[in-house]
Amino acid sequence: MITMLIHDRDKNEQELIRYVAKQKAAFLTDERWNYLLTEKLQQVIDLVKDVPLLNIICMDITGQQSLDVLKDIRPKYKQAYLMVMADTGISPMKYMNPGIQPTSLLLRPCHKEDVEQVVSELLEAYVGQFVDEKADKSFVMNTKEGKIHIPYDQIYYFESREKRVFVQTESEEYGFYDTIEKMEEKLPPYFMRCHRSFIVNTRKIKKVMLSKNIISMYEDRVVPLSRSYKATMKNLGTVDARAAE
Repeated sequence: MITMLIHDRDKNEQELIRYVAKQKAAFLTDERWNYLLTEKLQQVIDLVKDVPLLNIICMDITGQQSLDVLKDIRPKYKQAYLMVMADTGISPMKYMNPGIQPTSLLLRPCHKEDVEQVVSELLEAYVGQFVDEKADKSFVMNTKEGKIHIPYDQIYYFESREKRVFVQTESEEYGFYDTIEKMEEKLPPYFMRCHRSFIVNTRKIKKVMLSKNIISMYEDRVVPLSRSYKATMKNLGTVDARAAE
């Protein structure tokens, strides 16, 4: 499943973006798409509190404080494709920067043809990354509802239990049939085995606590560390010196 957030204060433009996206998505892929529509900024704030998976974000930044909200949520969705909707009253320097990194821009005033072109190009670029064998941004999981694309930067760890493997994000857990051994071979190198049942995203590690046999991760998450993997984890340079004594 691919999730697309469309925040637009203009209801008609919002519906046009969704319509174009649905039409284009039907031609590009047979995967299931989920469209989240918001007109009010508070809806965006409430929606991202649980950090759902967002693959594509279309954000209207012309409203009061909307640019500040985008700056706050963008770090949580670094790998999401972002289309910014702005007008000539906003300096490009405020949104064309490393902190926001928009994938595309819809500049108002615009016509229907402009919306169709920008949205179509956005979706083509997003879907195209999975055709490129060199792309390595998301973990793709097959489910009964279709494929789910989980950006690697939202994954904390993989856990093997109950004859399945579970992937843990900040707010969601997804189970699928595979083995932890095969996952170790498939994942990017910064995902490392720390236990017979766990593979951690080393970019989410806060401290490696050797004496306690645990790894402390961000968002107060903790995973076990077995003896056979201590040497590997110690070399990461994130060891709690006090815990190692």
